[in-house]
Amino acid sequence: MKLKLTLAIGIIVITNLLTFAVVKLYFPTNINNTQYLLKMSGQGEKWKITNYQLAWLGVGEHGTAGSHNVAFLGEANELTGRVKVEVYDFFENGERPSATSSFDAEMFKDGPIKAGGGGFYPDKNLGIKDIERKTFMVVYWTTTDGQQHQETIQMKLDYDPQIISDI
Repeated sequence: MKLKLTLAIGIIVITNLLTFAVVKLYFPTNINNTQYLLKMSGQGEKWKITNYQLAWLGVGEHGTAGSHNVAFLGEANELTGRVKVEVYDFFENGERPSATSSFDAEMFKDGPIKAGGGGFYPDKNLGIKDIERKTFMVVYWTTTDGQQHQETIQMKLDYDPQIISDI
């Protein structure tokens, strides 16, 4: 009898842990009843952007866009000068970037770089597909041979869009 009780408690604990893991993995972080945090990422041929954050403050209120990680997928020794990352969202600024960050190329030798953030995003009523379609980043860099390069990275939500649309 004691073995059956221990087994039943063990099964309950394991199923609860699995449920918790699935919820944390597949659902956006719900900060409270009216605040949400979404994360986006994107990858090009030479650059990868991860953990780009969108936070909405409340029902009908504007949100903020924030920090992200920038990684060079090639050999960091190929880079020279400055690397510039422009964030475009086409929500309020038209064709101007909503934020720009710049890094010394030497910094990429240590791996990905975390960029600060800030800026405003649209009302929460904008659809998930619109957010994905309208959010991209452009990376500008120079290689040691003196050539200047540019790559556009389309951002995608890190969550299953079907789950998000059900919120």
